[in-house]
Amino acid sequence: MQKRRKSSPNYPNSPHSNANNKSGERTEGYSKGRFSRDKQNEKTRNERGNRFRSGKQPGQGAFKRGKKTRPVSRHKLPPVESDNQVTDGKFYGCELRVSESPKMAPTGRKIRAVFFRILYRRIRARRFLDLCAGSGTVGIDALSRGALLVTMVERKAKNCSLIRENLETLGINEGHGEVVEAEVIPFLKQMAKRRRFWDVVYFAPPFEFDYDEAFECFKRGFSIKPGGIFVIEHHPDMFFPEKIGVLTRWKVVIEDDAALSFYDRIA
Repeated sequence: MQKRRKSSPNYPNSPHSNANNKSGERTEGYSKGRFSRDKQNEKTRNERGNRFRSGKQPGQGAFKRGKKTRPVSRHKLPPVESDNQVTDGKFYGCELRVSESPKMAPTGRKIRAVFFRILYRRIRARRFLDLCAGSGTVGIDALSRGALLVTMVERKAKNCSLIRENLETLGINEGHGEVVEAEVIPFLKQMAKRRRFWDVVYFAPPFEFDYDEAFECFKRGFSIKPGGIFVIEHHPDMFFPEKIGVLTRWKVVIEDDAALSFYDRIA
């Protein structure tokens, strides 16, 4: 025997009740709650269909199954506008104390940014040697970018004091930032006897520096680890040979009034 379908309860205030139905037709199988749920499910299916047609994958956009997401707010960092500021990394934008002498201008922020952009993978967790460090802008920039140890060599006691003051202000201990008051040539010869090497050696001498004597040390690989990198900061009008003993040049970069020559130690 065929069962008859049960109709919904006839509520007086329901829009589907027989009391409010002026046409006199009987409405069956609908209640107010079920009608709302059907409409909501249809709306959700339409939203999902629009997302697939727009090329978005499930979980993207405002809807993500099982998890509520909020847009990530990114704060734009202020630009570095001074040559005395750290250009990137942990100490980004920090102002460093530098020498007031006109003969001791720090390495410009643009040439530093270019240098670290080229060698950013070779700086992190490596040993970095900054020769003729001045106020330590290059060395501290390397520490900010994750260098394991930075040794800064400077002959003037006043500049060494500035470097130590900058390290103390930034909270860098002696295990990561090492300051040596010495001339470059005696330092290189002493390190050769001790067989101490660095992964990256940055050399930014003053214009009156005797390059020939320094190159006698560098061509024998003093202080440069086998497979390491040696970089000279110089005036754009100056040129150096492609090969200097165990060193081979692979790149030259010019930025404003400064240039960088990159060498690899091949043996």
